[in-house]
Amino acid sequence: MRVNHEPSNGQGIDIGGSRLDESLRNMLISRMLTPGKQCVLPSALLSDDNGSSLWRELNRMPDYYQTRDEIALLEVHGREIADLIPHNAILKPIHYYGLDLSLPNLQSAISHLAASLTHIRCHGLWGTFDDALRFVPTISPSSARPRWFLSLGSVLGNDFPAPAAAILSRWSALMRPARGDRMLLGMDATTDAARIWRSYHDPGGLFGRFMRGGLEHANRVLGAAWYRPEDWEVAGVMSREYVMHRFVFRARRDVRCEAPGGVTIAFPEGHEIDCYEGFKFQPEEMASQFEAAGLKQLGMWKAPEPSGIYEYLLCKETTSKAENGGE
Repeated sequence: MRVNHEPSNGQGIDIGGSRLDESLRNMLISRMLTPGKQCVLPSALLSDDNGSSLWRELNRMPDYYQTRDEIALLEVHGREIADLIPHNAILKPIHYYGLDLSLPNLQSAISHLAASLTHIRCHGLWGTFDDALRFVPTISPSSARPRWFLSLGSVLGNDFPAPAAAILSRWSALMRPARGDRMLLGMDATTDAARIWRSYHDPGGLFGRFMRGGLEHANRVLGAAWYRPEDWEVAGVMSREYVMHRFVFRARRDVRCEAPGGVTIAFPEGHEIDCYEGFKFQPEEMASQFEAAGLKQLGMWKAPEPSGIYEYLLCKETTSKAENGGE
């Protein structure tokens, strides 16, 4: 969808959300049902309407520090970050585009923001990250206003280093150095294993429900009840190679099911499906990702102790200072 005019304040835009089941089905086949590859339930399956509702509870739990600490960082350093906006930037009115997979959640959030913010016009993008990558170039393509990409909550960069850098490079390719485009990227660098574990394993089992909700969503997307709760256990695992926590679905017995479209779902007893990997990369590890993705780090801020949350301000790496807005 090409945007030849600015959308109205509070408007939602379907950039691929109406084709979401097809997109999620392709993700599942590629990442969970392709032999010879790491078997992963895509995190997008967790973000249906039910998952979004559970997430609002999860990120307010006492031991889930990531959202709370990132807010604290922005409260402490927000003005300093804002001061790095290029002086020639035209930022009023600001247009904020928020991306979500859940249409009700998106509509609710954007309506609330549009009603409460004076100098910011808010628009909702309904679709996946791939949809957003295709959509971004259509936003006021002839405008000189800079685009700022916000990746909060340890989203971009949260993968094994090579695929993480590959995804970042796709966003880097959209950045226009001469117009002052930037990315503000948040990443958790916590090393306290006990603190990490507590953040994902609440006494009430809410995170476990959140994880199982992703498998129930996969049933609907594939059109087959291959997942039955009694057939699978959910466990948390701390990686030995990286500071990283992930959830694992482990088959208690052989699972086999035929889905529409000639898709065979077959997992032997003991088979594991990975989900919701949470990498905790240190600044030097993120610097390697940024370099591989063609990004230059302009600034870095850390949340108040004992937090390990960082924010990184990035621009596209070029050989010309003028191309990067005079940096």
